This record gives sequence, C-alpha cells and structure tokens, in this order.
Amino acid sequence: MGSICAKDKTNKIVIKSYAKPGNTPTPNVPPKTMNTYKYVGEEFQQEIEKNDPSYSQKQQKWNQYYQRKYDLLNDVNYSALLKRSPSIEQLQQQTNEDDQCKEPKLNSNKQFSKKLILQLAQQLGGPFKLTNQDIIDAYLLKEINNEDFKNILMDGAISKYRWNFWMAQVYRNQDYDPLLYQKLKNETPSQKVLEDITKDVNRTFPSHDHFKDNNQGQQQLLSVLKALSILNEDIGYVQGMNYIVGFSLIVSGGKEEEVFWLIHFINTNPLFFWWEIYRVNFNYTKALCQVFLKNFYEQLPGLYQHFQDEGISEQQYIWQWILTQFLYTFPIDNVIFFWDFILATDIFSIIRISIAFLKEYGFDLVNKDIGEISEYFTGFIKDQLQIDIPQIIEAAKKIDVNMTDDQKQFFKNYKPQSST
Repeated sequence: MGSICAKDKTNKIVIKSYAKPGNTPTPNVPPKTMNTYKYVGEEFQQEIEKNDPSYSQKQQKWNQYYQRKYDLLNDVNYSALLKRSPSIEQLQQQTNEDDQCKEPKLNSNKQFSKKLILQLAQQLGGPFKLTNQDIIDAYLLKEINNEDFKNILMDGAISKYRWNFWMAQVYRNQDYDPLLYQKLKNETPSQKVLEDITKDVNRTFPSHDHFKDNNQGQQQLLSVLKALSILNEDIGYVQGMNYIVGFSLIVSGGKEEEVFWLIHFINTNPLFFWWEIYRVNFNYTKALCQVFLKNFYEQLPGLYQHFQDEGISEQQYIWQWILTQFLYTFPIDNVIFFWDFILATDIFSIIRISIAFLKEYGFDLVNKDIGEISEYFTGFIKDQLQIDIPQIIEAAKKIDVNMTDDQKQFFKNYKPQSST
C-alpha cells in the first residue's frame, strides 16, 4: 500500500491510500545498508560521512574556511567586545581606544574595519545574548562575508560545524530570550493540542534509538512541540511539525533548547516562515504548491503531463515534501543535505530541490501507472533509491524559481499573524 497526505477540516494531515497493482515489478536495486538510526549529533553525521568518498576534500575545505576566523580577527577579544558592549556609543569609544593602542585588540586586516564592527553591533541591537561561543564564532564568519558563508553551507556542511552554522544562519539576537523556553516548558497547551502531540510523539522516527520506549528523545520532542504550540497559539500543533523537531533533535545531538530556538528563528525569518505552512486553511502551503506546479510544467512538461494523465495529485509528493521538509519521503541521511541547502537560501529551495530531483530521477516514472508512482514516492525512495546528493544540489543551484506577478506579490506582501 502507498499512502499520501491530504488536508481535512481539522487542520491535520490525513493518510489516504492507493492499492499497489498486482503486476507492479519490484525494482532491481540493492537495499540500503547505511545505519544512521542508532546515533545523534556528530556521531549520526559521521556515519553519513563514512560513506562519502569526497569527505576528506570537504573536510579540508571547511577547516580552511573556518580558519578565516583567526586570520581576520582576534576572536577572543572581539567576541568579548561585542558581548559586553551595552551601547553603540560605548563600542565606538572602545574601538577608538583600540586605534590608539600599540598592540590593538582588533586584527589590523583591512577587511575587518571599525565600520564593520559598529555595523555588526548595530545589527545585534546590543551585546550578544547567546552564550554558545561556537555559534557566536559561526555568526561572526557569516557577518564578515555572507556570500561565502551561504555558498559553503549550500554545498553541504560537515559534522564538526553543521549545527552551529545552522544556528548562526538564522540567529536573531533581538528575538533571543534565555528565559523564554523554560517559561514555556512550565506552561500547558490546550487539552486537544496536548493529546495530538502525545499521539505523534510515539509515531516520530520510531525506528531511531533516540525516540524508542518513552526515553529522553521522546521527552525532548514532547517538550519542544508543546513550547512551540504555546508560543504559536494561533497555529497550535499540526502533524509534520513532529518530523521537523525530531530531526532537529537528531542532528543537534539532543540539544533541546537550541532546537526550540532554531525552529523559532526560522519561523520568524521572512526567508522561511516555516510554521506558516501549517496555518489553518494551508494558504501558504497552497501558494508554494502552485509555484512548484508552474515550474514543474515549464521545466518538465512531459512528466508533468504524465502525472496529470495518471491522476497523480500534488498531495502525493510535493505537499508532503513541504509539510515535512522532505522527511516523510526521503531518508534522513539525504535530508540533512537538503536542509543545508534550504537554510543557506530560502523556503523556495524546497521547490528547487524538488524540481532537481524530478529532473534527475523522473525518467523512472514516465512509464509507471498511478499505483507504481505512489509506491515510488511512499516506499522506494526512502528504502531503496540511491540518490546522488551532490548531483541534486548542483542541479538545484541552477534552477530559477519562476512566479506569476500575483504569486510574487503574495509572497512579497505576506505577513504572518503575531504569535503570542
């Protein structure tokens, strides 16, 4: 049986099914052997890296990039300067004093000027509220050269740096409140929301050791989902959120509070507005689906028409990919690189990756019927398909997402409701 996601009147994802035809051939592809379901954090990512023939080259590239932190600034003094500075005026005075020192605290590299320091402090709106030095270091690298930061993250991070770079990419100093998460943890959502979350906690990555048998992972998942549902009371909880939070816990190594902040920062960032895809009536998701269908038709007209002829609806693939950020259909060791690409860019990279995937692997679908296509999306991709991730990412980079004037205006003018 193949299953699809659809909408119902209660703002939940409902599972429907199509029977697989009896004559559907079993694809002659060796089963996957990678086991990433025992680990979290860097160990989880290192299991993926063991199977990456280009990992050594990528590791060298990332270490060289991170070395810029030391080449461009005296990181201890600089980060301390920003963390302790209560005002732009005081920062101005401190940098003036540094200019007069025989051995200035700040590196003399011209790229790292006083003007840049003041600009960074202004963007922060005051001293760093975050205390995680690794995230602060990544944030400084991003602000020094945002384009370089974006490009290296798009190509795929390595385990040593990934989580901190995800956090740095979306960090919003003005929004960060070190007391907020604990406050929300002590509150309780509505009974209906709590029941829905509790049901889905037991269904989230049930094969992964971190989420088995009501262990720490399940408790973390429950806590983060409850806190997000309270913070975003106008949206509440919708199936699909559990995948996103659960996967974030796996990648971070169970850093519960940081996962909460990662998702909150993404949700409030106009480049993403992730939680808007779950709002009642799914207007944001519908708009993304329409943009996808326009680009699907323009770039792959033959496959698009075949899907139309076979009665394949967007709920069978792109709807799921948006609502779960690919986690419903693709294995987590693939999705981690999709998230690198999305977080480096914007929410429209869901469309870029989707089109790139269909371009590279759609030839498998042009001769299949509705049952076979449904089975392909609901089982074969996750269980057997060997996906060339660098190929997909390179193809996604080359895809321009086209929109009608009305679609451009919708996303340009879109304003989410304020969360409480």
